[in-house]
Amino acid sequence: MNPLAILAALGLILGIGSRATRDFERLAAEDIRSKLSGERRTVRVSTRLRSLPAHFARVTIEAAHFSAKRLPLFTEPWRHKSGSIRELQIQLKDFSLAGLHIDSLEASIPDCNFDFQLALGHKVMRLSKSGIGKGKVEIAQRDLETYILHKYHEIKRVSVTVDKDIVWVEGYGEFLIAKTNFVVIASLDPSDGEKLMLSRAKIYFDWRRADPAGAQALLDTLNPIVDLRKDLGLYDAVSIKRIELRNGVLKAFGSTKIPIAPENENRGPTIELIWSLPSLHAWR
Repeated sequence: MNPLAILAALGLILGIGSRATRDFERLAAEDIRSKLSGERRTVRVSTRLRSLPAHFARVTIEAAHFSAKRLPLFTEPWRHKSGSIRELQIQLKDFSLAGLHIDSLEASIPDCNFDFQLALGHKVMRLSKSGIGKGKVEIAQRDLETYILHKYHEIKRVSVTVDKDIVWVEGYGEFLIAKTNFVVIASLDPSDGEKLMLSRAKIYFDWRRADPAGAQALLDTLNPIVDLRKDLGLYDAVSIKRIELRNGVLKAFGSTKIPIAPENENRGPTIELIWSLPSLHAWR
């Protein structure tokens, strides 16, 4: 690669506020957008330079109004770690993941790396390492209702009320044990960092307190309400430490990272974080 091309690529990646950087961010956003669904989907990528060469103080990904079947971001640890991102910020709003609508997801992940040689040689950017940061997810009670009906075909009607760290689930279901109206009044706790479990539950069938065997059978059917790995395809991207239930909103707090690409993924372009760079001759 000739020196002018190398300088052009460096100017693109490290930009310092130039048109090249703006185009880099635009193309990055367009590529991420192509991995998501939804006519109204929007994606914005912004960067802040740290130092030479290819070291960023911050990269921010903002996306909204989209849907995806699983997590669209992975790391490829077999790649070089010659580029660095001190802080990767992810801000997602109004999106659906595997059928669950989520109001917002915010994450701040430190100490990430990407393959700088791959960016120069092939005009794509792949994350090769992720640190562990902190994040927050917010889900409205109305969206839990929709998700429960989507996940549990036994439940034909349901309403969910979330407040004062209690979840109230009321509905009608056709279970193996009975066809009945039911009420579950319970706490919602994280289990193994990836499951949301109804616990300390009071259960009623047709407004009569359920016997222990019937109550346990219903809990076994409903739990986990959400499995981040199995239901949402998040792998180990999020580990929930604390859940807060207030005013109709479920808030989950925990650690976050960009997980390693699954072993069955090929090592070519898939739905990992891929940022396309314009051809180098355009920047000479």
